[in-house]
Amino acid sequence: MNNKIKKITYSAIAAAIIFIVTWTIKLPVPATSGAYINLGDSMIYLSAYLLGGPIGAIAAAVGSALADTAAGAGVYIPATFVIKGLIGLIFGYMLKKKSFPMYAIACVLGGAVMTAGYALYETAVFGFAYAVVSLPFNLIQWAGSIIVAIVLYPMAARIYKAAHFNAL
Repeated sequence: MNNKIKKITYSAIAAAIIFIVTWTIKLPVPATSGAYINLGDSMIYLSAYLLGGPIGAIAAAVGSALADTAAGAGVYIPATFVIKGLIGLIFGYMLKKKSFPMYAIACVLGGAVMTAGYALYETAVFGFAYAVVSLPFNLIQWAGSIIVAIVLYPMAARIYKAAHFNAL
């Protein structure tokens, strides 16, 4: 299989995994218009670690936006597509050198991008008060996704070496 087909295939599989985890492991946020806490960001981190920046960004944007679509949270789809894609892109580029310390730093930065991105979007669309109410839930999602991603790091490192993702 040539590299282009591999990249498309891996991106589609990663987007599906991100969608499934985001869609199935979620807690609705009260007093918001369809927002929910999920662990999909941890799958974004793993995908970007394994696949790199551009492929990780595509998988993150598509998988996360599909979850918002399935949840009926249409107002969040554009923001989610951009924010999650940006997380995948930044994360993938930060991890050109695969190391646990850089992975942990990238997880923290990814959560900061998510939290700040949604705060700005919600302020613009719903107003400052709404964004303030949503902030603690985004912080919980940030923390939960970091914990899951950190716990799964050894598995991701083994997969990276065994599957030869570095050849992409």
